[in-house]
Amino acid sequence: MRMVFEFFTDYGYVFEMMFAIGFFTWWMEKRKYYALRTVFVGIVLLAVMRVTQVLPLPGVFTQSVRVVLIYILCMAGVLFCYRVDAICAVFHVTAAGAVQHCSFKLARTVLMPLWAFGTMSDIRVLMLDWGYPVLFILFVAAAYLIFGRVFRREDTDHLTSTPLILFLMIGMQLCTNIFQNVLENFEVGLEVYTIFNLFDMIYCLFLLALQCEFAKKENEQRNNAVLKQMLHQQKEQMEISKQNIELINIKCHDIKNQISMLGSRIPKDEVEELERAVEIYDTAQKTGNEALDVLLMEKQMQCRNRGIRLDCVIRGESLSFMRQADVYALFGNAIDNAIEAVDKLSDENYRHIRIKVREDKGMLVIHFENNYSGMLDFQEGLPKTTKQDKRYHGFGMKSIRMITDKYKGYMSVKADDGLFTLNIILPAGK
Repeated sequence: MRMVFEFFTDYGYVFEMMFAIGFFTWWMEKRKYYALRTVFVGIVLLAVMRVTQVLPLPGVFTQSVRVVLIYILCMAGVLFCYRVDAICAVFHVTAAGAVQHCSFKLARTVLMPLWAFGTMSDIRVLMLDWGYPVLFILFVAAAYLIFGRVFRREDTDHLTSTPLILFLMIGMQLCTNIFQNVLENFEVGLEVYTIFNLFDMIYCLFLLALQCEFAKKENEQRNNAVLKQMLHQQKEQMEISKQNIELINIKCHDIKNQISMLGSRIPKDEVEELERAVEIYDTAQKTGNEALDVLLMEKQMQCRNRGIRLDCVIRGESLSFMRQADVYALFGNAIDNAIEAVDKLSDENYRHIRIKVREDKGMLVIHFENNYSGMLDFQEGLPKTTKQDKRYHGFGMKSIRMITDKYKGYMSVKADDGLFTLNIILPAGK
């Protein structure tokens, strides 16, 4: 038992770091032979700990070098075990280091009274058997629930910002660990040591909170870049669709004239087939808004091919205050989401999409409605995408909200009893 205790006293820092890193990286994409890679990294870290313990150097200097080496090797280990880049490795090892240090301090602070009221052997046995390990694990788990889930939600394994901020973060964390080593090599009173522990824990928590804010800001910037690119592509698509539909309309008009000129000189069944082919020309929506007319003709053809009814009651003139590209993007994303949901339904009575646009007391009310199947989860007021790769999907609703905000409007989404509704209210003419 004594040998086990001494082993964890000498090498516990390695296991604590690896444990904390595991909590803050488990969801990332792993490399082949992940388990063997992890064991190899652990062996290297233990070897470094052993070498630094036998170096003929002053204790404070050796401990400080050890901390720096462990951090560098942990970052290399994350790169070795996971398919991530260096920025991501720096970010997560910094977070894990802060969690390890804070949990270590917190566990020591909780157990501190036993140093005053118990014998030295009692506290060492308690820390070995129950106290310190249990408290450390609980505190790391709590840190994951508070901070780690934010990292996972904000997709921190795909950071793209400048590494300068991250290196500043890890520098701050290293300074804390090094200062801890300096303090432990000098005798200080219990009160001073307790105050320093509290300051250290608060510092680590602030560092983790700062990383959470950094992750959120990074994710927002990444999403905004994707949204802007998507809106630009939709604007280009609108121009292409407009040209294509104009060409289709001309051809349909020519075919109708040719049918009337041919009269009875071609078989009746061929005439009916030609008339059905050009029927879309007569049934196309004429709302009074060019961008919306182009979009609705495009989506009507798409819905018809999939057996979906698309009913629209729209006065396009009421949308004249909006840019054509914004009209195309807003309605296009909303209809695409509705088509995707309705296309999963087998009952043709529910394969139905309804759109209404009306003015009411100086406000423009845009209403989308469609049926859906399954369960919808919401995040920040928007339904989460059901597609597997969430990094490249789910931007349709975000784009709609961004356009709504642009025109100082209000957007609400509701999913209840198989009916999905999207309502957008905009100040008319603003």
